[in-house]
Amino acid sequence: MELVLGVDAGGSKTLAVVAEPGGRVTGVGRAGGANFQACGRAGARGQLARAVSAALSQAGAGSESIAAACFGVAGADRPRDFATIEAFTRDLVPAARYRLENDSLVALRAGTADGVGIALIAGTGSNAVGRNAAGEKLQVGGLGRLSGDWGSAWQLGEQAVVAAMMARDGRGPATALQQDICRRLGLDDILDVIEYDFYDHDGPPLDLGALAPLVFAAAGRGDEVAAEILRRAGARVARAAAVIADRLFPGRDDFPVVFGGAVFQRGSHPLLVDTVRQLLRNDYPGARFVRLRVAPVLGAVAWAADALGPPGGGEELVERLADSWPEAAAEEKQS
Repeated sequence: MELVLGVDAGGSKTLAVVAEPGGRVTGVGRAGGANFQACGRAGARGQLARAVSAALSQAGAGSESIAAACFGVAGADRPRDFATIEAFTRDLVPAARYRLENDSLVALRAGTADGVGIALIAGTGSNAVGRNAAGEKLQVGGLGRLSGDWGSAWQLGEQAVVAAMMARDGRGPATALQQDICRRLGLDDILDVIEYDFYDHDGPPLDLGALAPLVFAAAGRGDEVAAEILRRAGARVARAAAVIADRLFPGRDDFPVVFGGAVFQRGSHPLLVDTVRQLLRNDYPGARFVRLRVAPVLGAVAWAADALGPPGGGEELVERLADSWPEAAAEEKQS
């Protein structure tokens, strides 16, 4: 039987899924992050090969059984990035039909019937991508901190530290984030956070993304500084979505907007997502909002299956894939 392969390779983990074109998952493989901009080409290829090999092994299939493959890979942003990634992924499986997309775009297919709309992703990093019915695509941001990584765990954590420092020295209002961060990091004084960057530090480097949950928790307790961090990030994310909407869907407001990634899915306070929704509804009242409930990798599987025949599996295809792989929901929550 011909099989299809879908891969979702992010900055921290890689998932590969082998399935029957009709919508039954037969094998799943996992590996570490495969963004070549962070781990190099050899490192990225190694992680991808590990995940694909594990998925094929669990499916009891050889690579020659894969008739179509779709790779969603972090770092596939500019044309030169696509050329680089294709060079080390194209021969992982000898599939006649091969597709390479940014990892954020496969999340769009996972949340829609045809991969048309806007995907807003916030995890370790953030991204906003869109695709219209003509196949035109647009990415706004998504190139890390220097491109404005609004809504990402890293950005929220950085803003939390800045707000705490400003509260400490009087430049900003008091906030519970000062005490919360000190408690999380085991600091006596928030000023000591600079030791992570400027002095010899025996422990691991400061993981700003790990501080993002503190922002949601403080906002939930009524901390206005934390709430403003979420509102400000939400406004920037909404602006990115609006740029995509105006360019890809001019004169229309009936497109779907898919939220994916751990920050959007696991934030303990709804203010960030609610801010994005409210601002977009003001200008695009017909927009439909979707929060992913399954692992984005199923979008890559669906696109691979679409390549074997007339597209038409729609959302039902993703649902069948999810039904055959109950862990899909757990994988999404961890992404």
